[in-house]
Amino acid sequence: MDDTKRIAIVYRLDRPGGVQSVAFALIRGLNRRGIVPTILWDVPPNPHLLQRQQCQAEFERIRFPFPTYWIDRLPNTFRYLTWIFNTICYEDMKRNYHFAFLFHNGFLVPAGMPHVRYLSGPPLLPQLEQDGRGLRGLPMRLFRAGYQRVLSKRWPAYEFHRQDCYVINSHYTAGLFYQAHGVELPVVYPPINLEEWHFDPGDWMQRIYVTFFSRIVDYKRPDWIFRLAEAFPQWHYLIMGGVPPHRVPYLRSLQMQAERMGIANRVSFLPNPSHMEVKQTLAQTRFYIFPAVNEHFGMTTVEAIAMGAIPFVHDSGGQREIVPLEGLRFSDEAFLERFGSLCLMTQDELEDTRCYLRGHINRFSESIAVDKLLGYMDQSMRAV
Repeated sequence: MDDTKRIAIVYRLDRPGGVQSVAFALIRGLNRRGIVPTILWDVPPNPHLLQRQQCQAEFERIRFPFPTYWIDRLPNTFRYLTWIFNTICYEDMKRNYHFAFLFHNGFLVPAGMPHVRYLSGPPLLPQLEQDGRGLRGLPMRLFRAGYQRVLSKRWPAYEFHRQDCYVINSHYTAGLFYQAHGVELPVVYPPINLEEWHFDPGDWMQRIYVTFFSRIVDYKRPDWIFRLAEAFPQWHYLIMGGVPPHRVPYLRSLQMQAERMGIANRVSFLPNPSHMEVKQTLAQTRFYIFPAVNEHFGMTTVEAIAMGAIPFVHDSGGQREIVPLEGLRFSDEAFLERFGSLCLMTQDELEDTRCYLRGHINRFSESIAVDKLLGYMDQSMRAV
């Protein structure tokens, strides 16, 4: 191993997730160069995840004012607000590491520390500009004013650190960032190991599922599957994805809702699936459904396409970059009508569509993204 290059990666790797997938791909790229990076967080990486992802990494514990495991137990809004006060700076980082990959905007680096900061969405303030009007929007407007005038000066967790080197995960989020700050950021799409995802031509007989695949949380809108189950009873529907402990009550509420609606016999749930279960399910999926609005990117959509499913996604956010065909995107108003049109597609039409999409998603491959990220490190090393 190359001990002359000490590389830090700042993010939690104790559980799977979209940002974690980017970090794992980056670690594999570093490992191929003989570099074992060090993960900086207040909880250690999950050794089973590291093994499953074929990654080698060290660990250095850092201290947040509020421990991660404690924040995880809070309701959504309080978790988001608490992270403001977990803004920290590692003053000795430049002495201990040659380069850092940062996936957490509240981790500040000392002046002159070579690094790249990866954003999987815009910082907080651009999103706050879209708060509601009237009384419903009052709490968010008050919070925005308090953050901008008081909190951001001492705890700039959601600020744009103009001295930093940033990249961002999609052209959609890059556009939001430009609207907020007038700065164009380079796009590095999340890396996806497309080599392990594939499908067999003409396998439509085995594709019996209409599948939601993402984290099972309210803002991803998995309950929209129920609308399809009521209107199109000829399919079997599946809600699949990660469910951390604090999200279990929401999963139970979905299961109870399916019972009340009388559709439990054609809607199944697969929480916290293994990697093999994901691949097996997507291999039996005809239509992949993603109802979330303004998703920053959507790695599971790419994986579903790579496994041969036809995507049906909300016409917003980064999903437009993954699914360029308008007929495969829907507005809220045209949700059922558009899906009905998909159900009428012939197998030849379905085959042509997924072959086109499979070629389109090659731009999201792991090798392209990792090479771009490592290029920032290489440029910094050459400058020394």
